[in-house]
Amino acid sequence: MITFLVSMAVVVGFAVLIAQGCGHAGSGHITDRDAQRMQTELSAIYAHGHHR
Repeated sequence: MITFLVSMAVVVGFAVLIAQGCGHAGSGHITDRDAQRMQTELSAIYAHGHHR
C-alpha cells in the first residue's frame, strides 16, 4: 500500500513538472476574459463588504 502511494506521488509530481514547463498552447498574449471578469466581480464583492 505504501509503495502504491509513493509511486502515485512520484507520477503526480512528474506530471506537475511537465505541465509547468509546457505553458499554454498558442499565443501568450491572449487575454482571458473569464478570469478578468471573475477578478472584477470578486474585487467588487470585497469592496462592497468592506465599504461600511
